[in-house]
Amino acid sequence: MATDIQPRVCKLSKKEGGSFGFYLRIEKDTEGHLIRCVMTGGPADNVGLRDGDRIIRVNAVFVDNEEHQQVVELIKKSGNSVSLLILDDASYTHAKKQGIDLAQLSSPNPAPVQPVMNGVSGKTLQPKLCYLVKQASSFGFSLQTIQGVPGVFMAEIIPAGAAFNAGVQLNDRIVELNGENVENLTHQQMVAKMKDLGNNMTLLLIDRASDNYFKSKMIKVEASMASVKGLPHKPRIVQLTKGPLGYGFCLRVEQGREGHCIREIDPNSPASKAGLLDGDLLVAVNGNVVDHLDHESLVDKIRKCGNQTTFLVVDSPTNELYKQAGISPVCYWEEVYEPCRPVEVEEPRESQRSTDSPQCCPKVCHLTKGPDGYGFTINAIKGVQGQFIKQVVKGSTAEEAGLQVNDILVEVNGVNVEADTHEELVEKIKSSGIKLSMLVIGKEDYDHFKATNTQTSPTEIPVPKPGPVSAPENTKEESTPEEPVTQEPVADSPTQERRERAKSSSPSSAEESTDDDTQL
Repeated sequence: MATDIQPRVCKLSKKEGGSFGFYLRIEKDTEGHLIRCVMTGGPADNVGLRDGDRIIRVNAVFVDNEEHQQVVELIKKSGNSVSLLILDDASYTHAKKQGIDLAQLSSPNPAPVQPVMNGVSGKTLQPKLCYLVKQASSFGFSLQTIQGVPGVFMAEIIPAGAAFNAGVQLNDRIVELNGENVENLTHQQMVAKMKDLGNNMTLLLIDRASDNYFKSKMIKVEASMASVKGLPHKPRIVQLTKGPLGYGFCLRVEQGREGHCIREIDPNSPASKAGLLDGDLLVAVNGNVVDHLDHESLVDKIRKCGNQTTFLVVDSPTNELYKQAGISPVCYWEEVYEPCRPVEVEEPRESQRSTDSPQCCPKVCHLTKGPDGYGFTINAIKGVQGQFIKQVVKGSTAEEAGLQVNDILVEVNGVNVEADTHEELVEKIKSSGIKLSMLVIGKEDYDHFKATNTQTSPTEIPVPKPGPVSAPENTKEESTPEEPVTQEPVADSPTQERRERAKSSSPSSAEESTDDDTQL
């Protein structure tokens, strides 16, 4: 009987093009479909998956006796959400020793799914941003404090009121008010602060389940963690293709106004057709923030983009809202625009590492091109399989993403590159955009996999598109220097006023990643 075995249901949800945050493996001399390398803070970690757990069912389908690849396919076909019936390592091992029929295990009743509010599902462990506009001189909520519990909480949410319409829920804790952290304010101080506000406010709130999770992980809650999809004003992503006369707009820095302003949009120009509006502020070019650039540097950046470029712009109401919330409009780009593909593919593991073999997991590195490129160099040695990272620039996006010297490239943007020539690898990187995803593995691990004839299979990785890389030399050791990849508008300055007409040239960057497990 299986009455003493307590499986648990884990419902995972991921963003389109993201991953579920774990690897699924089959290991020699170990039974079951094993959960490994659970990513901290990822969907799997958030619902309590742990290293060594076994998958018993996928969406009610019993899989313990299925082949590894069939389980992978079931998860892949689930899309952005999947329900897994899980046993921990000790329970699974005990059940097998006792000859318990795992197919007879019953699923505990899952917790009810809360409705989606303010662009954020109630099951999602994350804070939320709520923008409230007074209705009939009221925001439509009360405040309360709970004895022995720090913080001020939302109470008495009026149906169809301002707070209700913005997605505020009962017992949400207030983290920030108009971009300012207010976690340490007393009830009276919070009331006084809110009374001094005008007709609107932006609140960073967190529900009890999410709050408990972040506290248990000692993670500080910040506005950048929240979804921005539910905010009423949204930045705009504008894709421009240069015409015979350029892009057809002027770029200015105006006295008394922060940022780079779009002006004098020519009728029927590429800028007009793409949806640029007079007075828009330019926030980012091809995903690269430009607030810190002076006028000449931004103009030069745009000129280097070639014939196509992508702007992130905000109008005045959107700019004011994001300033009030204390977040950058780039959060919208990162959440909504970044290229994405489902990240799921696996291969059965024929052999398990010995106790002295390296224990590092393959890793996926997501890079966003900076002003000086990605910050790494790749090398290939003739006659030796596997291209590797030769240099990682200190402080670069490559270092921040966890790339290390001698990491072997297995996949680039989900495509296996182990058999690629150096030139082919460089071309794959060049054909990406400003975003790059690589599956890489340490040299010791890679050598171990090859020595034990363990296959490494292509893994679909969310692909933020990469930029160009300079071509390799035909020498015994081929190396590709990292070429800074920036995408910038181009402009001409015709008169005493600095007026810039945008132009562009494409970015470049190259990489690859390696993995013989399946990241889900």
